[in-house]
Amino acid sequence: MRTARLDAGLSLSRMAELTHFSKPYLGQVETGARTATMDVVDAYERVLGAGMWRKEITHPGLARIKGEQRLSALVQSIRSGSPDVFSKRPTAHATDVAVGTRMDPDGIRQFRQWMTEGETATLRTNSLSVLAKLPGRDNAELVVQVLEEDPKVRRLCLASDISRLTQVDWKTALRVADDLPSHPDPRKLARKAAKEAVDPKDTESRWCGSYMLRHLAPVVGR
Repeated sequence: MRTARLDAGLSLSRMAELTHFSKPYLGQVETGARTATMDVVDAYERVLGAGMWRKEITHPGLARIKGEQRLSALVQSIRSGSPDVFSKRPTAHATDVAVGTRMDPDGIRQFRQWMTEGETATLRTNSLSVLAKLPGRDNAELVVQVLEEDPKVRRLCLASDISRLTQVDWKTALRVADDLPSHPDPRKLARKAAKEAVDPKDTESRWCGSYMLRHLAPVVGR
């Protein structure tokens, strides 16, 4: 719970304000001195989203930006036109959410531009992952368009979902992205993909889940 809070850039004091529990009590829960009740878990999920329990991808260079100061610096960098870490390596789900929710309209437009015109597949993919978690039909439609038209981005997004859902190593995830039925356990991947396909908060997950189900259909019924 502490990791999820820090990933979201929230101090313990701010979390206490948002959840209406005392700061000392939450501190004890996070350190394990007291058991987390369902009320506390529900409060954390309300603030951080159910994605706080979400596993991350297995890429060895995954970037996790923690703490309000570092997140603020990253947001400012993006607003000034510099993609910073988004152009260098995959970013954690919590980082995408934390940055996306801090973006003003200009920042969102910057990500939309990077998603379609970014010089590297890494920048285009990371930008897509941020936009995919934001509301708005315009964002969703552009995310789908890029997934359908940019094969490099599509491969990285599929590999990310495969590695996150089944925790295979990144090299295997990339191979499976090119040949989905070759997954070591295609039925497991199909079960996970079915849940992704109806994720109401992530266009990327919905598209990738549906794509994987279509291509796994011939093998999961054997």
